[in-house]
Amino acid sequence: MKKIKLLIIGYSKFVEKRLIKSIKKIKKIDYRVCSKSKKNKMIYYKDYLEGLNFKPDLVYISLTNHLHYKYAKIFLKKGYNVIVDKPITDSLKKTSELVKIAKSKNLLLSESTLFNYHSIFEKILKILGGKKNIELLQSNFNIPQTKSLKKIKMTKSDCFMDMSPYAAAIIRLYTNSKNLKIDIDYKKFPRSKNIHSFYIFASDQKIRYFGNFSHNREYLSQIIFYSKRKVVFLPHQAFALSPQKNIEIIIKEKNEYKKLFIKKDDCILNYFIEVIKSMTNNNFLKFYNLLIEDAKIRDNLYKKIK
Repeated sequence: MKKIKLLIIGYSKFVEKRLIKSIKKIKKIDYRVCSKSKKNKMIYYKDYLEGLNFKPDLVYISLTNHLHYKYAKIFLKKGYNVIVDKPITDSLKKTSELVKIAKSKNLLLSESTLFNYHSIFEKILKILGGKKNIELLQSNFNIPQTKSLKKIKMTKSDCFMDMSPYAAAIIRLYTNSKNLKIDIDYKKFPRSKNIHSFYIFASDQKIRYFGNFSHNREYLSQIIFYSKRKVVFLPHQAFALSPQKNIEIIIKEKNEYKKLFIKKDDCILNYFIEVIKSMTNNNFLKFYNLLIEDAKIRDNLYKKIK
């Protein structure tokens, strides 16, 4: 297979610190970066559409939240495979519209909520004896507030918009959508419609999930898996696992604690391997389905906070 030309729209911190380092490991990818605001040796193009001179096979959109839908639609209509930083849109209606365009042109469309592409999650399931043994899931993902309220409002980057894709992904991965009951509690910034913290409660009659997400607390990124006989605790950077070091998990069984270190892995690398396979096979149904499933969960939650 010839090299895939990847055009990256926007030079976000994620692109700079994580994305480029991972895709450099894939010999089949040749990339260029386009940014209107940044100036350094990594930037090839200053205009987003100028980047099309690169004749990309795939476009990765890493702009602020309020621009995701707009540019995803532009590049899909122009006939390009598209990946978009989370959240891809702010509604099921918009996500469904983008999926419809992608389907009509047989193009890849995907949202890069990537944490679960790390091999550690499969290994945790093996420790627990499979998904069937999970009774309770708990996640905590908190970060300090760094943006002004004005910027949060302008860019649609409050806690719900930024973090609900993680909550939706966990619910999709570990619960049964047919029997799903879901609710949300939330707190807003003073005199603002913007959410700084929210709490998810989900149950499918077998597995219960509680998620605690905030843009207004000390950094914390954890997931805890409970079965009848074991508790498996992923205590550090659970939603952004480092590809450069082994990952610590803690197992509690018969009232004894044991630390286990899982070999390092790269969720971004694994995700792009899946993307390349889908492009090679010209089959994108899996990615469409994931988008719609997550968008339905988020839409369900969004209706409860309006």
